[in-house]
Amino acid sequence: MKLGKTAFSHFVSQVVVTLAGFAATWLIAVVLGADGLGRYSVIVSLGFFWLVIPGNAVANAMKKRISEGDSPAGFIGGGILLNAVTTAVLGVLILAAGELLGGIVSRNRELMRVLIEYDVEIVVMLVATVAYRTTQGSLQGQKRVATTGWLKAGERVTRTALQVGALLAAMGVAGIALGHASSLAIAAGVAFLLSERRPALPTVDQLRSLVDYAKYAWMGALRGRVFGWLDTIFLSFFVSASLIGIYEAAWGIASMLAIASSSISQTLFPEVSDLSTADGYDRIVHYLDEALAFSSILVIPGLVGAAVIGDRVLRFYRPEFDQGATVLLILIAAYLADAFASQFTNVINGVDRPDAAFRVNMVFIVSNAILNAVLIWQLSWTGAAIATALSSLLRALIGYWVLGNIVGSIRIPYQTLGTQVAAATVMAAAVSPVAMLMPPGRLGTLLLAGFGGVVYAVVLVIISARVRAKARLVMPETTL
Repeated sequence: MKLGKTAFSHFVSQVVVTLAGFAATWLIAVVLGADGLGRYSVIVSLGFFWLVIPGNAVANAMKKRISEGDSPAGFIGGGILLNAVTTAVLGVLILAAGELLGGIVSRNRELMRVLIEYDVEIVVMLVATVAYRTTQGSLQGQKRVATTGWLKAGERVTRTALQVGALLAAMGVAGIALGHASSLAIAAGVAFLLSERRPALPTVDQLRSLVDYAKYAWMGALRGRVFGWLDTIFLSFFVSASLIGIYEAAWGIASMLAIASSSISQTLFPEVSDLSTADGYDRIVHYLDEALAFSSILVIPGLVGAAVIGDRVLRFYRPEFDQGATVLLILIAAYLADAFASQFTNVINGVDRPDAAFRVNMVFIVSNAILNAVLIWQLSWTGAAIATALSSLLRALIGYWVLGNIVGSIRIPYQTLGTQVAAATVMAAAVSPVAMLMPPGRLGTLLLAGFGGVVYAVVLVIISARVRAKARLVMPETTL
């Protein structure tokens, strides 16, 4: 299967993921309110994102080493062994922390409250997440990216179904957290069965190879957590659970627009990794040019659309959510910068330079942490969004410079990006007058968003020959 078809298949699967995720977030917000959504978000930030950083690093190392094609079974076994040990240690520490903090710490901060009241749920989610990430890394290393995309879609639909059941059973925040963990455990089992390779006992050299890569790759995993969830942790010290819930709803909408970039990135990595072993840098630069041309194809119209109807989109959850309209606009801008930055660092990792990616991500993490601390203190939750956007822009600029030093000149597809901006501008001009005529309810918002999407797509296909060429054939002989 060629890269274009693989990327498109992965993208379609991520549309399913996005729709299922939106449905779940909407239902949680409606049933539990912004407060319940905020508390669940803190649980997820810990058990699904922050604590799994070591596991993610090992999974990334597995993906790299397996994709190189040398004794993959041993690397699968080594990854499972390393992640089992680290997860067991982290789980014990979290349970001990929950018991210790429960006796000595006030619960007037959301982070402390969650650690004390939901420690078991956090550990269960941690174990399930690491199992899922490990099996996912194995499949991606075998170049079965489309399979992992559909596996993720199945996990997300299962998660939504289990969470709906938990809400109907009035199980509250604990119920939806355990539903989340259960879906991950099921997906991990399915991924293991789908693998064409079975784990073997690793050699000492294979374990050392995984650790050598993971010691740099953990920074990439940390970077992803900082981008998506450091602001949540900071906000949990400064604002109420309800504001965290609104912020996470805005973040969820922004993340929906990044699925094209994510699909391209996931598809590109094993191919770049393979090419890097033969020093095929000219081909790598070509692939990167294609990736950059289409990574922002949804984010740019999303940014323009948020400026026009962002408040209406947030009211889709509940009326009080519209106060996050400015935050939504800034977070989409952050995702626009991240779409390019992630392609740069993805290729840096793919050519086996995790040390260089480490330095790029370190700059992002330090700047994001400092900006979050200062700007949340000064500007509350709006400052968190600004911090994410500024640090993402910095990462894109540094990533561009570092990658250029490794592979040579990088081509930025300005013409294709310009057509996306032009099409989004026409979309805004068409949507603005129609928005004044549309009823204010949820149906009106859906129709308005759909109308804008159709206008953008039609205009883009008309004015961009490159987009027409890709749209014409996402078929067996298509190349990315």
